[in-house]
Amino acid sequence: MKKFYSGLGQLAGLVTILVFAFIQLNAFIDFAFMTNEIGDILQTIQVYAVYVLAGLAGLELTAGKKVFAFIYFIILAFVVVTSFFPEVMDQIVGVIG
Repeated sequence: MKKFYSGLGQLAGLVTILVFAFIQLNAFIDFAFMTNEIGDILQTIQVYAVYVLAGLAGLELTAGKKVFAFIYFIILAFVVVTSFFPEVMDQIVGVIG
């Protein structure tokens, strides 16, 4: 399973760097085909690609270690859910405090 996570991590790293490079290149050279919609999509990919890359790196690290993998899955799920749905954090704080 570790090789699988490693391969996915390498692919995610390549895509992340390509998206970052394309956005930076577009800042210097204004591409005619780059519309606001495409720019917004690339910005969204840029934000979540970092989460995907960090998640895969952690999964590769915890592969085969069941206790650490479980703790990591909980933390990763928390980060992803609160990123997509920020109002969830308000509900968690309301229940706790």
